[in-house]
Amino acid sequence: MIAPVIHTLAYVFGVLALCGVGFLQLAIFAVVRWKQVTHPPTTFTPTISILKSLRGTDREMYEAFRSHCLQDYPDFELIFGVSDPNDPAISEVERLKQEFPNHRITLIPCPEKLGANGKVSTLAQMIPHARGEFVLINDSDITVESDYLRKVAAHFADERTGMVTTLYRAEAGDSLASRIEAVTIATDFAAGVLSARIVEGGLHFALGSTLAIRRAVLDEIGGLAPLADYLADDYELGARTSSAGYRVALADTTVETHLPAYGFSGMLDHQLRWARTIRDQRFGGYLGLIFTLALPWA
Repeated sequence: MIAPVIHTLAYVFGVLALCGVGFLQLAIFAVVRWKQVTHPPTTFTPTISILKSLRGTDREMYEAFRSHCLQDYPDFELIFGVSDPNDPAISEVERLKQEFPNHRITLIPCPEKLGANGKVSTLAQMIPHARGEFVLINDSDITVESDYLRKVAAHFADERTGMVTTLYRAEAGDSLASRIEAVTIATDFAAGVLSARIVEGGLHFALGSTLAIRRAVLDEIGGLAPLADYLADDYELGARTSSAGYRVALADTTVETHLPAYGFSGMLDHQLRWARTIRDQRFGGYLGLIFTLALPWA
């Protein structure tokens, strides 16, 4: 009686493991295809407004700020927003102003709460202060290379491009759980993004590591305020840009985020938040995750 059940389970697990191997092959193919993409020249350099919503301080945050000030780019500005007038991040912005007095760096108080997503509430109040025809949003802990803005802006030379986003890698904190999460970002997360690009014939969403968008497109899709109650505002912004008929491009640069040195409970909370986001935004893809896990089924 037990043997047939074991044999049936063996077949089921075997099929699921083969599906996982198939996904791994797709991921390898997606990476190879990505490496073969010819990216546009970096000669298109419109004015860009970089927006950063702040809440508290992050590990290596100041160095992340500095990397944006060290751009090989002719015309950009940095706009920071805080909802709390006593936020400790304010002192880091003031420090940045002192180190780079010739840069256009602005700190905007954003006291209104427009919805459950505090980050979007702050960003929506920052937008009127941006003078660029292109807006770039990323998190406070994102560190970039000196050619970051050039590689992002290059895609906007094509008027069909409404948004540009980037992959990211993680620098782990000093804990085993943090290191494990850094590995999942470099493998599982990046593989999923590049595979979606192949399967869906391009990107139809965006990543919070970089949300660069034409100001006119942002206005066309209703701005940021309607996203104030969304958990995955980055995904939704990219999806709305794509639904409006514009291309979402993936720039030829990878930014870096800095993970905290949290324990396994903190890592699990972070992973569950991502899983809930996938479930809410791409339920079919969420169910399909079961077919991507080759090693556990094997």
